Amino acid sequence: MDMNMFDAEETESAPRPAWRITDDGCADWACRKIAEEKTELDRITALGESQIEKIQQRIDAAQRRYENGTRFLTGKLAEYFETVPHKTTKTKHSYRLLSGTLVKKIGGSTMKQDDDTLLAYLKASGNEDMIQNTEKPKWGEFRKRLEIVGGQIVDKTTGELVDGVQIIEKPDTFTVDV
Repeated sequence: MDMNMFDAEETESAPRPAWRITDDGCADWACRKIAEEKTELDRITALGESQIEKIQQRIDAAQRRYENGTRFLTGKLAEYFETVPHKTTKTKHSYRLLSGTLVKKIGGSTMKQDDDTLLAYLKASGNEDMIQNTEKPKWGEFRKRLEIVGGQIVDKTTGELVDGVQIIEKPDTFTVDV
């Protein structure tokens, strides 16, 4: 088969026939073309990842310089903040300057629960109205009892048709490994 058919132009008198793979030689050529394209993709990917790594290193270095430089200045501004009269609200203290505002947020309390311990406490203390019950199918166990018969899902143990489960068809796939 002539591999230059890709470049041949159509003539007005005879349209070009559809290109097809007709023998092992042509199929082997197609596999080599796929391998060449994969090799080129791998080369470009490696080059790009190398550049990304270098850029990320520069970003990380700039981030470290920023953090080190601002940590020192932030500490000195915090010391200064304690020496000046500042505006106070319930949640923060602030002091305005021309180029920015110094803010000290007032810490607070928050709660974090341990669900197992809290559940035991609620049961023991008679606060069962504070317990949430969630129903959910045991899908892993129930799925073992199901089979597809005639395009419908049937429970093998009872023979009944099952509602709430649908069949999803997966298409065949074709790949070329090189």
